[in-house]
Amino acid sequence: MTCATRKQSYILNWRVVLAGSAVSLLVLFAVGLTRDPSYLPSALIGREVPGFSLPMLTKTGLVKTEDYLGKPFIINFWASWCTSCRQEHDELIWLGSKANNTKEFVMVGVNSRDTNSNALQFLSTQGQFPYSSGIDPRGRTSIDFGVYGMPETFFADKDGIVQWRHTGPLNRRVLQEILPKIGVNP
Repeated sequence: MTCATRKQSYILNWRVVLAGSAVSLLVLFAVGLTRDPSYLPSALIGREVPGFSLPMLTKTGLVKTEDYLGKPFIINFWASWCTSCRQEHDELIWLGSKANNTKEFVMVGVNSRDTNSNALQFLSTQGQFPYSSGIDPRGRTSIDFGVYGMPETFFADKDGIVQWRHTGPLNRRVLQEILPKIGVNP
């Protein structure tokens, strides 16, 4: 093989590598653009809800996992310092009212890594939840659930098995998709 032939072969090989790399990047970007950016996998999906017992935020008593078994239930992690929690607040009030009116499912909140006074101030300005909320100032329960950021909501079936996790603010479109997964009419 002559020097000129080797040089042509070398240039051809680099062109093939560059073209293959460009096509691979385009495929990677195309796949990435079709994914839901709010979806984070959870190790809890298909597993039992971690047990917790937290002091209630607005009254005396405890918010305990065992009190919610037997019906589908929703656990929403929130904090007063969370901007996205303000975005979903009206939706949570609607959802909590639906839970209270239909008795089809139960809802509970977990105020995480917050102070009692800040959480109560948040509720006094944004509106009270129509369901119980526990306070988890150290975030231990959030860690047990694998909470990545606020807000996050977990949906469990009547047997206490987590069927879905939603990160970010809830809205009606999301709820219409997720509620049937735990046996609740949207």
